[in-house]
Amino acid sequence: MTAQRPHEPEELRLIVTRAPEGGLVLRTPFTPGWAYCARRPSDLARAIEAAYAEVACAMYARWRGVLYDLAETEEEIPAEAYAAGTTHPAEPVLDELEKKRRRNHPHTHAPEKWVELSDGYMLSPAGKRYRPDSLVASRVRARRTC
Repeated sequence: MTAQRPHEPEELRLIVTRAPEGGLVLRTPFTPGWAYCARRPSDLARAIEAAYAEVACAMYARWRGVLYDLAETEEEIPAEAYAAGTTHPAEPVLDELEKKRRRNHPHTHAPEKWVELSDGYMLSPAGKRYRPDSLVASRVRARRTC
C-alpha cells in the first residue's frame, strides 16, 4: 500500500502451477477465485498485469469494507456485502447532531473529543496540535459552551 493510494498493492504474490495441457496457471492468494492460463511469454506478461489489476480491485473492496470475491466464499454471505455503502464498517454510528455537524464539515469531530493540554494547546482526535490563540481552538472552546 502506498500513502496516497492505500488500496493499491506494493507487491504482487503469485501462485504458479503447471496446467495439464502444458500451460502455466497463475493465481493470487488474495483473490482465490481468480486464475489466468498463460501458454506463451506474452500471455505471461498479460497475466501479471491482469493479476495486479485484480488484486488492486480486491484491496479496494476490502479497504471499503465490501466482500469482493463472493464466488469463492463458503460461508453464508450477508446482504450488506452485496451493496457498496458510503461508510466504512469501522466508522462509528452517528447520532442526529453528529450527522448534522458532518453534513457541512465532513472531517469535524465532536468538541468533547478534543483535549486541552496543560500548555493551553488543543489536541484534536486526529492527533494535531493547535495553538491556544488559533481560530480552530477558539471555535472548539465556543462549541463546548453551547
